[in-house]
Amino acid sequence: MYTVLLDTEIPLADFNPTFESLQERINAAIAALDDVGAVVVPDHEEQILAQEIFLGHKTANNADLSSPGVVAQVAALLSEYDKTVVQSAAQLRTYITNRLLLESDSPDPRIRIKALEMLGKISDVGLFTEKTEITMRHRPTEELEQMLRERLTRVIEAETFTPHAVTDVVSR
Repeated sequence: MYTVLLDTEIPLADFNPTFESLQERINAAIAALDDVGAVVVPDHEEQILAQEIFLGHKTANNADLSSPGVVAQVAALLSEYDKTVVQSAAQLRTYITNRLLLESDSPDPRIRIKALEMLGKISDVGLFTEKTEITMRHRPTEELEQMLRERLTRVIEAETFTPHAVTDVVSR
């Protein structure tokens, strides 16, 4: 019978995951919390710390991101920030479209024409957008090789042609 001896004095290497951004770190932490089914409600201190990390006043370290409350609050802030940007872009698009509609009723024909032109350029309408078509002809390899040979032959013939031979013929 063999007895297995385990050496428990072997130090384990530290595993520090590398993330490109705070968003990736938070996503990984939220995924881990979701895996265990944790419902996290951050306390006041965790909310303040998360806001400092979100605003960039404090760099997030492993100790900060080991707190589920901080992770949950930073995730909520990042999510809300993304939604706010999308909502504000949509609101701005609607506002500009509405203003152009109002300007299209202007008594000044220059303003009216410009407003109508800008309305026509809206991507949903696409009336005045310029389209460029590029057609690519694909040729078989054999045809391309033949064209290349012909050009190389012309270049070589041009290089071998010397002006002295022409002057000798003309002078005789």
